[in-house]
Amino acid sequence: MDATRTTRHLEETIDHFEKQKIRDIKNIFSEFITIEMLFHGKALEILTAAYQNIQNIDENEDLEVRVIEICFSQGHCFCSKSPLQRTGSLKSSLRTAQVRKKITD
Repeated sequence: MDATRTTRHLEETIDHFEKQKIRDIKNIFSEFITIEMLFHGKALEILTAAYQNIQNIDENEDLEVRVIEICFSQGHCFCSKSPLQRTGSLKSSLRTAQVRKKITD
């Protein structure tokens, strides 16, 4: 009878240990996965913003600004039309004014 009680107690202890081990592993993996999801979620936010910024680049406007920078940095400009006449864009004119201000400063 004493051996039976000891065996039962040992089995209960082993069961308790195994249950606790499974809970611990479950918690560790849950925390790991949560951290990974947060990390990758933040990375996805950053990459999405970067992608949107790249898609919003106006190639013609940026090229025009670069040409104007080169013209004014060399002290001459062979452009036959002003940026506003070429693109009809107020934004381009404002950008040109910013470039001129940078060059004269």
